[in-house]
Amino acid sequence: MRRKSFFAVLTTIFLALTSVSFAASPVPNIPKVGLSSDLIYFVMPDRYKNGDTTNDRTGGGFDPRNTAFWHGGDLKGLTGSCQPGDDGLARIKSLGFSAVWVTPLVTQVPSTGAGAGYHGYWGVDFLNVDPHLGTNADLSNFMTCAKKLNLKVILDIVANHTGDVIKYDGQNAYIPSSMANIKNPAWLNDLSNYHNVGDIAHCWGDGDCTTLGDFYGLDDLATEKETVWRGWADVYGRWIKNYGFAGFRVDTAKHVDTQFFKNWQPLIQQTAKEAGISNFTVFGEVSESNPFSLMPYVRENKIQTVLDFPFQARATDYVSGASDSSALQDLFNADDYYTSPTSSASNLVTYLGNHDAGRAGFVIASKRINPANQLLPRTELGYALLYLSRGIPAVYYGDEVGMMGSGGDQMARQDMFATKIAAWQSEPRIGEKPIGYGNSFTATGLSPIAKYLKLLAHLRQTNPGLANGQMQPRFARGPLYVVSKKDGKENREYVIAFNNSDKAVSAVINTATSTGGWKTLLGTTKVGVSGTKLRFNVPALTAIVLKANNPINQFAVKVGVIKTNQDDLTGYYQATASVTTSDLVTVEFFSRLEGATTWDSLGVDTNSPYSVFINPQDFLGQKIELKAVVTNSKGASFELPSAKLSIPAP
Repeated sequence: MRRKSFFAVLTTIFLALTSVSFAASPVPNIPKVGLSSDLIYFVMPDRYKNGDTTNDRTGGGFDPRNTAFWHGGDLKGLTGSCQPGDDGLARIKSLGFSAVWVTPLVTQVPSTGAGAGYHGYWGVDFLNVDPHLGTNADLSNFMTCAKKLNLKVILDIVANHTGDVIKYDGQNAYIPSSMANIKNPAWLNDLSNYHNVGDIAHCWGDGDCTTLGDFYGLDDLATEKETVWRGWADVYGRWIKNYGFAGFRVDTAKHVDTQFFKNWQPLIQQTAKEAGISNFTVFGEVSESNPFSLMPYVRENKIQTVLDFPFQARATDYVSGASDSSALQDLFNADDYYTSPTSSASNLVTYLGNHDAGRAGFVIASKRINPANQLLPRTELGYALLYLSRGIPAVYYGDEVGMMGSGGDQMARQDMFATKIAAWQSEPRIGEKPIGYGNSFTATGLSPIAKYLKLLAHLRQTNPGLANGQMQPRFARGPLYVVSKKDGKENREYVIAFNNSDKAVSAVINTATSTGGWKTLLGTTKVGVSGTKLRFNVPALTAIVLKANNPINQFAVKVGVIKTNQDDLTGYYQATASVTTSDLVTVEFFSRLEGATTWDSLGVDTNSPYSVFINPQDFLGQKIELKAVVTNSKGASFELPSAKLSIPAP
């Protein structure tokens, strides 16, 4: 066991060796997006509630007995009365959510015999609400209710493509005369604003089909053209100015050109600022399951942040039992890829299931064959991991009442209201009976998942350090994964432990708190304390949360040197600071060109191992000097000796 006298000696030694100031120093600036502490409810309005039956058949394509067509849900249904006990936004608020993400609301391409754009991703009139969902006035009422309930609203938007209007005669693109002016605004009807090189799977363009081809036949815009990116800035700027959205989720962000977000996003942020919306958040959909593949879209393409596909894959692997805690350890160790002066892994939007991959329960059940009675606790374990680890959690509508589905895409887009789809009436639900002819609003009060989500949301609300606070992995072995989190204002430590085994497990970890004991906030456990050693057990298939009764009091920091190496996966250079401490410290990295006098921040790392990844393109042919500054929970700073790095010329 470490003793205070030992740490006192260490502190004295390193005061002499490392230029330490014990005067209170400011906490490093860690980039945070506007949604960083929110809980997001992701909903498809057509499948939520039908508040106005008079618009069901407007424009055609209404068939509530077919999964590919409009079912009648609309903005009036989603808004509701805005009073407590109602099924609309008030219900979503009561579940603990602070933000609502709605699928695109724009007018869709006319339906065909194969289906309709009920989901919102086949837009043609991008300035108006689709009549199936209501009117622009209905949207204004929806936003008024959301503001009253203190709910932020995120609009799903599409920049990569429009609905399928352009046709091909061989390799010659054309617009049918009957649809020559169907798109709004008018620049979208100009064929020259599209790539026109066929489908993404087999395009004939000169370049990468990922960014040039039509996504499943949808008309692919030439987003590299100024007409297009300025046009989109004007279109989506109007939605901000007219309605007051707090953020955008950008569909198919992987498929626009690499400069699009650098061109478009600053214009959107400026419009939001002028509209009085501070810290507007943009997050993109980039379907990459590895952090080193996802990171360039943030670090190089400059998307403000993205959906965390790697989290979804590793988290569902872990909670299903298909992998052990090493999957989570590897995931969170890779967070340093996102660290830069403007980005952080804590800004990633995390999720377990969605409208494409399938619902959380379905994904978890498909990973590994387990006894049927384990699906509920494993799903709840997944939500504990989602709500209590780093990132911005998003929950897909219907998952809160145990909807399962039978796969991704259409079968994961069930009706919350009484459905006419026979398969949805009889399909299993987690912790509940099949819905039959009932509706999911009535079922909410009986759902164990809804109850658990409320509990987790309340836990975050009453303990802000749990809501995407600084996180330090403490233990990963077999089924058990343990992290500490810190409330920066109270300087208080939390310990969260996850167990994916069907047997109870125990652990002993080091903490940054040695006095006062610990309070159990979630779960059932037996706790033993010996100085900074914390002993506890975690029951099968559960998560526990402990909170220190006293503030952090272990501040000692031992620093070594900065080491550099080139990362084989990305080609970036990794700088790692040798730091040993039980405290939850931050380490800010800096660089300067050889001979320069001023330092520029490379980003702040909030958990060990402490490192940043340096893009060689920023320093080609240059010699740079690196330094790192550790800030402990007392506000003292510890500077490591500087290191030098030479970046070869191309």
